[in-house]
Amino acid sequence: MDAANHMAVGQKTEHLEPDLDRVAKANLKELGDIRIDDVLAFIDRGIENMPSYMDLYRRWESQQWSVGDLDFTLDREDWLKASDLDRKATLWSHRLFFNGEERVTATLAPFVWAAPTPEIEIFLSTQMVDEARHTVFFDRWWREVVGTDSKNLKDLLAEIRPDTNEGYNTLFYDRLPSTAQRMASNPKDFDAFVEGVTIYHIIVEATIALTGQRFELESMRELGTTDRGFYRGFTAVARDESRHVSFGIKVLQEAVRENPERFAPLIQRTLVECLPLVAGTLDPPDPAYITEFGHTESEILQFAMDSLNKRLRAIGINLAA
Repeated sequence: MDAANHMAVGQKTEHLEPDLDRVAKANLKELGDIRIDDVLAFIDRGIENMPSYMDLYRRWESQQWSVGDLDFTLDREDWLKASDLDRKATLWSHRLFFNGEERVTATLAPFVWAAPTPEIEIFLSTQMVDEARHTVFFDRWWREVVGTDSKNLKDLLAEIRPDTNEGYNTLFYDRLPSTAQRMASNPKDFDAFVEGVTIYHIIVEATIALTGQRFELESMRELGTTDRGFYRGFTAVARDESRHVSFGIKVLQEAVRENPERFAPLIQRTLVECLPLVAGTLDPPDPAYITEFGHTESEILQFAMDSLNKRLRAIGINLAA
């Protein structure tokens, strides 16, 4: 990829449609009035007019938020009044997110080292900050809402690790780290970079994370709890993820356009190998964890696959092929 083809740092910022501009500029309090589908519109509409890497960097600059500004007082009151089933369902979901945020934080540095252009390197550096902030968000929620005797983050992560989910553990403790290690060993291995972006940005973030965020945040909206610290913080997390997913689509789109014979089969093969892990990750140990909130597992999986196929069409590949 030729760095000269990408937008220079000093160029004008992008112009967004009014509804997207509202989401882009919302502070933590205002995010309580934002729906997750409005956040996801950043990705869907961006597919038609892809932002540059520096556009995505500038979004990061303007969309900063602090975990320390969130108030979990109402969240704690809700937790104390919650039923046993509601608590178990929430813990199941939040274990996956909390542990997942730490795992992607721990494996992102080799992506920065392997970045093929300075613009990509700059954006991925911002993503490292985002993922660390998301980990701190869940750490704070867990301590102030659920409560724990763990003295540090390492002990808390050991306490909450979802060790019974085989698909999840294969994805986060085997496939993603091994691909990151390939890049760490040889940062010029662009095939490893493409495979890593497919797993990290398309499988983990676009297909698993944003699907889970969408259904959880919509459930909170239906319950009228959008003024909670978790809703506002989790919506901010989703807005961060929208930048990451747009980045991943752009990287893979450019790779396929540059050399379809080389990269389309690589992306397809990676997806086919990882999709069973997605189904396993989204499969709850008790179906009531999902049906309690008015959803079904098939509905959630269908949304995940529809979202994935939309991203793949933008990249220029067909999963069925």
